[in-house]
Amino acid sequence: MPDNSKSDHFQIDEDTLRNFTLLALPWLSFQRQMLGIVKNGIEKASHAKPIENFTLSELQALMMILDRSGTLRNRIDPDFEKTVESACKEILPKLASASSQLIEAQEMILAGVFEALDKLRKGGSKGRSGRKTAD
Repeated sequence: MPDNSKSDHFQIDEDTLRNFTLLALPWLSFQRQMLGIVKNGIEKASHAKPIENFTLSELQALMMILDRSGTLRNRIDPDFEKTVESACKEILPKLASASSQLIEAQEMILAGVFEALDKLRKGGSKGRSGRKTAD
């Protein structure tokens, strides 16, 4: 009588795993390169200024839509726009720094995953005769 105790387990044969690895490695490499580009863009102050200006302009437009007459803004603070602008100028560099740290963490994770998949690809590349195939 056949043993069906393991029939519920999902099994991947070696060729399927190798094919998945071969497809995943270029994507991981692409993602690592893109993270480097984004991190470089965040770290350059010249790239942050347009984002800061855009954010402040959008916030001002939103305030003008929600409070056309300015009565609510004036009740909160007569210099509400200036207060918000100075707060944004203080927050955005901190946000850029946090984004840079998050990208560094992602780069470390991707490097580990890429290395593990590459080892799996190289270690699991046996041909049908049992010999290792040339890479």
